[in-house]
Amino acid sequence: MIYKIIYISDVDLENTSGYNHKIEHQVKAFSRTEFEVYLLTRYGKKSIAFIKLENNKLKIIKKFLPEKEYKNKYLFHYFFNKQYFKIFLDLDKEYKFDYYYIRRIIPVTPAMLKALKKLREENKIIFYEIPTFPWKEEAKRYFNKISYCMDVLSYGKLLQLVDYVPAICDDNATLSKIEKKKFIKISNGISAENIKLKSNKKNDNAINFVSVAYTAKWHGYDRIIKGLYEYYKTNPEKEIYYHCVGEGSDLENLKSLVRELNLEKYVIFHGTKTGEDLDKVVDECDIALGSLGFHRTGFTGGSPLKAREYCARGIPFVIAYEDWDFSDTFPFVYRIPKDDTPVNVSQVIQWYENLIKEHPNYSMEMRRYAEENLSWDAKMKPVIEKIKELAKEKERKQNI
Repeated sequence: MIYKIIYISDVDLENTSGYNHKIEHQVKAFSRTEFEVYLLTRYGKKSIAFIKLENNKLKIIKKFLPEKEYKNKYLFHYFFNKQYFKIFLDLDKEYKFDYYYIRRIIPVTPAMLKALKKLREENKIIFYEIPTFPWKEEAKRYFNKISYCMDVLSYGKLLQLVDYVPAICDDNATLSKIEKKKFIKISNGISAENIKLKSNKKNDNAINFVSVAYTAKWHGYDRIIKGLYEYYKTNPEKEIYYHCVGEGSDLENLKSLVRELNLEKYVIFHGTKTGEDLDKVVDECDIALGSLGFHRTGFTGGSPLKAREYCARGIPFVIAYEDWDFSDTFPFVYRIPKDDTPVNVSQVIQWYENLIKEHPNYSMEMRRYAEENLSWDAKMKPVIEKIKELAKEKERKQNI
């Protein structure tokens, strides 16, 4: 029997951020089972798209436009959310989905709770993913006060209405009794086949660092800039460069810091790069930079997508947090202190030079690890296995 599963998200699928890639690959991971997979998500700033996965491609079946325009951002999200779940319930009547996978929607509104309650009354199975847990500290920083209060007040009710909560969380996270019962731990994954393996171009005269991200304060790239400043104060023989790829809220601060420290020669801002243009920049570089300021979020560990992409590319990288997918014995990651001190560039270079001697085929080793351990199929396996288990139980009851 073929079961229907719908993935529900309010992420804009037309946007080129990493979130839309994650959703697409999660949907495709579901499709590699015996399920018929659908997706309901934002498409563009104001429209909603109902999509079916066919032949491993996303095919738009219907598009919906907002019933009314709201200049106020909060009112827009509130009423957009209301219309969103009305559309969802109408689609549910028509398609009769069997399983529901909802990626955290902000804010949790009465319309959403009402829709979940209706599904609950019909004994439907609901999964509700929390991409970052604990979520309250992050919510305080990025939500407006009304959205934050709505989420805090609605969270307990939300947990009662859903069956399982796939959550990206630390093993040491403190969970309530109901959270312990419903949480399924997952972590971020990648689709290695869509990521080009790095071409290693030997340059003994210089070492090039690279970061690829929508720059924010918690990336901590000010630490590498300050580290370069300290490095060049020693009049070193080897030249070190830092290539910053991407835009973002912290970009102007980084540029200002570079000017202040007179490092314009050694820090290159590339802006946004994708596809072959991005591949060319990474191919010229030796060491990648993951998050160096993760502690600024209030967390000590996580599974940022960028580190997984670096691993799939086969470029060694530096981080300043505990990554759940890379053990302390994984040789291709260099960990620096979880604080705001400048990166000790000389120590990183020494680590890198030892690494390439001990692992001359390091790029292929990293790629192999990514393919075997970091794919979305591997990361979504706990959720998929749970759905398969539920499907078997459902069939067993039907045959009694």
